[in-house]
Amino acid sequence: MYRPSIVVVAVLASATVLSGQQTSQTPIFRGGTTLVRVDVTVLDAAGKPVPGLTPDDFEITLDGRVQRVQTVDYQTTPTRRAVSATSERQATNATPVPDSRLVVMLVDDLSMAATSDRDLFHAASQFVANLPEPDLVGFTTTSGEAAINPTRDHLAVAVGLRHAVGAFSDLRSLPPDVVMGLNEAMEIEGGNQPLFVSVVGRDCLNGRPATARDLETQCADDVARKARQIASLTQHTTDLQMASYKAVINAMRPVAGEKVLVILSDGLIMSTRGQRHTVDLTDIEREAALAGVHLSILYPDPDLISMAVRTPDEATVLRDDGQALRLGIENIAGATGADFYHVIGQPDRFFGFVTDAMSSVYHLGVEAPAGSAPGREFKLSARVKRQGVTVRANRVALQEASAAPLPVDAQLNAVVTNGELTYGVPIAVGTGIRPGKTADEIALGVNIEVPASVPGPLTVLFAAVDEKGKSRTGRHTLSAPAGGGNYRLSFSIPVPSASYRLRVGIADADGQVGSLDLPVVAQLSRVGPFRMSDILTAWTGADGKPQFLSLGNVPAAASSLLMGLELVPAPDAAPPTGVRVTWTIITGSGETVAEHTVTAAFAENRLNAHTQVSVASLPAGTYELRATVLVANQPAGVTSMSFRKADKQVSTCGLPPS
Repeated sequence: MYRPSIVVVAVLASATVLSGQQTSQTPIFRGGTTLVRVDVTVLDAAGKPVPGLTPDDFEITLDGRVQRVQTVDYQTTPTRRAVSATSERQATNATPVPDSRLVVMLVDDLSMAATSDRDLFHAASQFVANLPEPDLVGFTTTSGEAAINPTRDHLAVAVGLRHAVGAFSDLRSLPPDVVMGLNEAMEIEGGNQPLFVSVVGRDCLNGRPATARDLETQCADDVARKARQIASLTQHTTDLQMASYKAVINAMRPVAGEKVLVILSDGLIMSTRGQRHTVDLTDIEREAALAGVHLSILYPDPDLISMAVRTPDEATVLRDDGQALRLGIENIAGATGADFYHVIGQPDRFFGFVTDAMSSVYHLGVEAPAGSAPGREFKLSARVKRQGVTVRANRVALQEASAAPLPVDAQLNAVVTNGELTYGVPIAVGTGIRPGKTADEIALGVNIEVPASVPGPLTVLFAAVDEKGKSRTGRHTLSAPAGGGNYRLSFSIPVPSASYRLRVGIADADGQVGSLDLPVVAQLSRVGPFRMSDILTAWTGADGKPQFLSLGNVPAAASSLLMGLELVPAPDAAPPTGVRVTWTIITGSGETVAEHTVTAAFAENRLNAHTQVSVASLPAGTYELRATVLVANQPAGVTSMSFRKADKQVSTCGLPPS
């Protein structure tokens, strides 16, 4: 499978957000009083913003002590974008205009089944399409399978949301064949022995209470084994979800102005045993406060009717898991002061609530406690002295401190070493997994694209960091592209099969730095008797020069789509003969628009099946590229990827077209 990974890092720099030149946001009175900024949303019983509040209407406590509110700034934003027949689409590295906001849509696809939440995605798409024209809007997922960097091309983000697909795998169906819920598994693995005994009685003894001897049976062993397996995988998924939430929040931190993160999630399971639960919530509430990001979380009502349920016990487990998933995401909302919406029925009206809440925010200047130093964090509580209103604020406030500027080389080393995200240079990255030169080696292909508008030369620093922290690093210098066009860099990193963090930092000629950190699993898939590469793709234009697909996008000017697949037979077996690959391009409605079969040719240690298809006349839209591997005229397996043919009037993923 092709990995269209992810990250497009946009320039969101304003006068106070320059790489290595950030200024403090801490307001200071001439008399020497330092203020702590507190952002508050106040809503009435109908979910509408409450305007006209004064400093005397608020009661703010820092570390349990009431502190005086000295300033109130009520920021309102139009709730609908202006309609203009001559609206100019702007590159994402443009400086935001005054009063623009940064809005990031985070689809928690790790929590969502592949066929669920279509109405939610459609409503989210409409929500984005209706945002005010100056807003910068981005889109990403917790799995890292898709992203569009913050852009004023709202249509590109709206289209991306409509094509979002869940990536949740139901672990409850794993063998052995005993009933085990996600939350039950986490509790049992966390040491809840009474629950383990109860589940053994339910699954092994038809509800009879289990005795000590019953706990020594094969069925009890199956219950324990399935609990361990599900708990391990569930905790891993929760860790990925939490890491994604925090990564997006931290990525938004350097941006000045209003910042809103809208999370669409079917929930997450948080262990209630030990300190992990508390640490996770403390971390995310602190990150949100430091970044100044306001969260809105939409949790759709679980579709329990459509799930396959064989027994009343399975129905009970599904309900219990639904409650645990909701509790986990509600805990995130409570820690961060997020607006939380339990979406029941049509989701459009709930996005109306989100629009209202994010369009009216109070920025309070709260007097810092005497003797407190810059950088101090406070436990925050906020309320309004009125009846019938809801107040939402983060539970942490920060007395901000200025950061000393860092040299460009130091910034590059820091972002690559620490996996930090910075926004001084827009970057698009694609990765592909291929067989290496030996049976134990994987070739991790990396493709980087930077808009031609960025001043060169560019300095590129990268690292592939394995799970033990060992890095494979490199450095490149890119001169300005000859004959125009975007900067492009392609290289391969030989690595053992494992999971990695790919970190890339790029500095331009003016000292601006952009960076990203994304997960990569360097592992070949299996199909029939082969280990298989990702689908390898590129496109060509009038000049015939191959260019990699930036985030799975085929530009409107492309004349041909190049595609390839590499198949590695078992090392101790002769390669099968007569191996062919059928390449098919399919529309979203299931219509085949192109099909071509090629015979795989053996070279070195692999079979190669490469071809190209004309896409000059292919209409704009989203397509599936499918590769069917045939051995002796019989299908051995299928792999596929999606790509988007761009419209001539729409830039792809926020990067200016070449």
